Amino acid sequence: NDPRRFGAMLLVPRAELAEAVLAIAEALLARDPSVAKPRAQEAACALAVARARDYLSTHYLDAVDSAALEAETGMDRFQLTRHFRRLYGTSPYRFVTMRRLDHARALISAGSGLAEVAAGSGFADQAHMTRHFRRAYGLTPGRYRAIRQAAA
Repeated sequence: NDPRRFGAMLLVPRAELAEAVLAIAEALLARDPSVAKPRAQEAACALAVARARDYLSTHYLDAVDSAALEAETGMDRFQLTRHFRRLYGTSPYRFVTMRRLDHARALISAGSGLAEVAAGSGFADQAHMTRHFRRAYGLTPGRYRAIRQAAA
């Protein structure tokens, strides 16, 4: 029952045996219609997710609800989240939060006050912005401002 012994009996190197088994498995999967999505459906999903990303990039300062994204993409929020994460490696919510944090960093660098930055970046309040800022960058907005001012 030792796999090395089995490979030795066939007089096939283990690497070649593994490649052959992998090729057989891939061929079987390719012929199974339940495994593969049709390419047209994948392309439609990718286009819908790209529309969602563009919409979120444009409206990141607004309160974006799932109904608006569903209308924009034709997908329900669960489908959209699943496909968005697969294509972009993050959720739509996290994508919007990161756009808001990018905007907040630009406003902080321009010298705006932190409460003003939070309000102008789509966060509920300064504490809300600080929590997300610290989670994303490992420092508070005040510390970020101090570092930017010291560098200037």
